[in-house]
Amino acid sequence: MAPGGNLGYDGHTMSAWVIVSWVAVAILTGLNIVVFLQLKKASEEMLKAAFPGARDVNDALSKMQDAMKSAQRGRPHPMLARSMGKKAGAKMAGQEAQLQAALSMLQSMQKKK
Repeated sequence: MAPGGNLGYDGHTMSAWVIVSWVAVAILTGLNIVVFLQLKKASEEMLKAAFPGARDVNDALSKMQDAMKSAQRGRPHPMLARSMGKKAGAKMAGQEAQLQAALSMLQSMQKKK
């Protein structure tokens, strides 16, 4: 052990490593801030695309809950109907027609008995 009890380290070497580590911390912190801001921007864009006219996340969540409640009641919310598009609407209409045809066939078979 060196005299003075510092295990052979001189003051200049130790302070250089402290400075290098704080510089690395500052660089990584800056990088984290940049990545966070980019992710926040992307999240806001997705929110605006999914829920047009929503002011914030709480407003978007309330719109989504309203849409789900109206869908459970049997009538699609305008936002859900718009997001389903024409293809989905046509597919649902085709399924409805198939269901009606199957029910009428079943009724006719029951009448013949």
